[in-house]
Amino acid sequence: MKLVAVIPCFNVGKSVFRLIYKTLKYVDNVIVIDDCCPKKTGNLVKTKFKKNKKIIVLKNKKNLGVGGAVKKGYEYAAKLKCQYIVKLDGDGQMNPKYILKFKKFAKVSRADYLKGNRFFKSKEILKMSFIRLIGNIGISYLGKFSTGLWHIFDFSNGYTFISSKIIKKLKLNEIKNNYFFETDILFHLNQANAIVYDINIPAKYSNIKSNLKIWKIFHYFFFYNLTNFLKRIFK
Repeated sequence: MKLVAVIPCFNVGKSVFRLIYKTLKYVDNVIVIDDCCPKKTGNLVKTKFKKNKKIIVLKNKKNLGVGGAVKKGYEYAAKLKCQYIVKLDGDGQMNPKYILKFKKFAKVSRADYLKGNRFFKSKEILKMSFIRLIGNIGISYLGKFSTGLWHIFDFSNGYTFISSKIIKKLKLNEIKNNYFFETDILFHLNQANAIVYDINIPAKYSNIKSNLKIWKIFHYFFFYNLTNFLKRIFK
């Protein structure tokens, strides 16, 4: 099974080096997308790993948002003729060792899309701030209604594993570029009759502050989820 990792980066810098080193143990290629990063992450990675052909750096001329960066990575990864693409955030909150768990589960379930869920048994979830914890729970319940995927939770979790075959069935240009991407792609996957599962993947909270501020974007999530819910019902 050929695997490619996609790592979108914004405001990350040199701290992504450790993530890349760890990820290379489990995948065939790593694609780093510099989403017009203020810390010039793309240039730093190119310099550090200039002799490593397994690492590919893509740079956006303007900030596309996490969804826009990931979609660009998906499109490039599909050209590498891989079976699955794993997406990890550049902030180091996702431990690459769980790629093996994704891989094993994908073989057994023949899933089109797997995503991490921090809410199964993880004690690490208690390290999340109270506001962010409540916000993630609220976003997950909204996501259930909008996508119709009632067995899924932790909708804002960006640790995902997607089949290159299902990517070809999705209209990526219709999926949101911003932080709603993680929920919106699940909506489109359900519309494409994709096989989707949650698996227990605990978070590893780093010293880097997340760019996602739940309390600032909750109203957008409410609006977008309501829109998708109506689309799903009336279709």
